[in-house]
Amino acid sequence: MINFYAIPASLYCAKTRICLRHKHLIWTELPPPGGFGSDVYTSHIPSGTLPRLIDGETTLGDSEAIAEYLEEAYPSFPMLPKTINDRAKIRELSRFHDTRLEPCIRALFAHVPPKEPAQAYLAEHSKLISQRIKQLETLLHNRPKFGLSLGDCGFPVTFAWIEALKPVLNLSLTIPDAVQKYLNWVVSTPAVAEELSQYKPVLQAWFAVKGARCN
Repeated sequence: MINFYAIPASLYCAKTRICLRHKHLIWTELPPPGGFGSDVYTSHIPSGTLPRLIDGETTLGDSEAIAEYLEEAYPSFPMLPKTINDRAKIRELSRFHDTRLEPCIRALFAHVPPKEPAQAYLAEHSKLISQRIKQLETLLHNRPKFGLSLGDCGFPVTFAWIEALKPVLNLSLTIPDAVQKYLNWVVSTPAVAEELSQYKPVLQAWFAVKGARCN
């Protein structure tokens, strides 16, 4: 039995749930013991990060490591293609999400609800996000022809945040046609559609607690 420690609004927990769903795995989802960041939790996961997965004797506390583990431990419904080159391209896409795009979006969380002094920062940050999205467009030109992969699982949740943040923070962002086409396909896959159906109400609740409203 897989035990999966998560908090509802975490992007990386949602990313991992998409992997679990796609592989048709059964898991028990639990809150981090003692609360996120607590001494109790960090005694088990030194980094204090979420998600955390326990499968038998295996304990992992990083979404990328978890995804790779699930791919090897449960090879049915594969999420990596067969050739070395194609697998590397999928991993490149995944790392781009985790190290380039998602941190740009996370940096905006502290600005909800928006404050007047932050407007100049938000305008400049919109340019950076637009740059990252253009970079994603370029990466997608070389994406292997393959079904839902490990490299795709972070993007639908991150773009759900982008769409929610745009009107709240008055972000000036344009999604290129190639990226939008890609997103339309990703969100139509069963694992992603199921995750987003449960995640979007959590997203709306997060904004409500902050005193803001998202679409």
